[in-house]
Amino acid sequence: MPRIDAPPRQRQWAVAALGAVLAAASVAHFLLHDDYEHPVRVAAMIIPTLGVFGYGLWFWLLASSVPRGDAVAVWAVGGAGLVLALDLWAVLAGAYGAITVQHVVIQHASFGALGGAVAGTYAERDRWRGRSRARLMAALDSAMDGIAMIDDAEQTVQYANASFTGGTDAERVRGQSWQSLYPSESHGPIADALVALDDGDQQQWQGIVTACGADGTTYPQELTMTAVADGYVWVCRDVTDRRDHSQRLRVLRHDTRNALNVVLGRANRIESRLGDEDDTAGQATHEPDLAAIQDAATGLLETSEKSRALADALARGDAGTESVADIVRTEATAVRDAHAETAVVVTVEADAAVDERLRLGIRELLSNAAEHAPTDAPRVEVSVTGNPLAVRVHDNGPGIPEAEQRVLSGQAETPLKHSSGVGLWVVYWIVRQTGGTVSVDDGDIVITPATQ
Repeated sequence: MPRIDAPPRQRQWAVAALGAVLAAASVAHFLLHDDYEHPVRVAAMIIPTLGVFGYGLWFWLLASSVPRGDAVAVWAVGGAGLVLALDLWAVLAGAYGAITVQHVVIQHASFGALGGAVAGTYAERDRWRGRSRARLMAALDSAMDGIAMIDDAEQTVQYANASFTGGTDAERVRGQSWQSLYPSESHGPIADALVALDDGDQQQWQGIVTACGADGTTYPQELTMTAVADGYVWVCRDVTDRRDHSQRLRVLRHDTRNALNVVLGRANRIESRLGDEDDTAGQATHEPDLAAIQDAATGLLETSEKSRALADALARGDAGTESVADIVRTEATAVRDAHAETAVVVTVEADAAVDERLRLGIRELLSNAAEHAPTDAPRVEVSVTGNPLAVRVHDNGPGIPEAEQRVLSGQAETPLKHSSGVGLWVVYWIVRQTGGTVSVDDGDIVITPATQ
């Protein structure tokens, strides 16, 4: 496959064609003259022409990422022309004596063409490499993320773009130690990560550290370090907005949960007061409203908790692995404890290590199946099978409505087509985040997890 920075293949056959012309000229020469009886002269004339032809074939057929053929051909013709000019001067000076002039011209032109073609190949390659490097450097310099190259031995900055230095002149940090660019509280985590990269325990490290801005203020920075030859590539991003957004969400969830707890508490108090009164008609009037308030508040609390658990899971970049069979068995036991009236049957025919965050999706599926199963004889079946690995959840309930199936396919909700809760969205998002897929098959929900 050609390199990304390889120039277009234009007239790659040109050098081979030039070699073929020179070879034909040499053959014609020996057919017209009698000096083919001298083996040395024949070899001296034929070998360089075959050299040009052979190099041209290699250049055309075997070099998959060679420079432009027309440029190399110009170098070859130029080299041949230069030698021809010298030959003409030598002929005029009588330097060749009795040797046939055509012999000398073809032989030396072939050497000149071969040398020019080789020189042109390397010159054109270096020119394109230089242009590719210039384009790469322009892209790095204008990148919105901070990018730096840290030397392995001295651990100093060898390259940095403007974003790495907060928009100021990047030249000011080149040659400086990375420790001088970060506050002391970040030295330990970064140094430990560099040791792990040096030891070969990992090829890349990512984490949140505290960085210094150009004005001396500190801010949270997402730093990714990748080990390369003789150093490390650092890519960093200011995540202040992300942190503030996360904090605002936490505050919002906290306030919502507190407010809903107050609503539930007051509703329960009203319910108890109505129960103490003798007005049966008034109780019958208010009890449906109270039940609706309690159900809505309870549902919002559950949604808030699910959203919090999902956000925490999605934000984790260091999730470990766990046996999918163990996850299924543990979550099935939890559902049995929470829904004693539901029969939960587990079948395990395969096992593999999966992202441990998948537990949240399986927990939601089993709980959802138990809650929506019929009341007379609720039954939930969960199986783990292989080829490919799959977790299938089946219940004897009424089936999955179309709106819920849209959720599991990732389709956006509309005012007229929306799911009844956040539960299946949790399943969809967590399965996608962990690299798997989820679908509906003959009424069953099937998770195909990514194995680790």
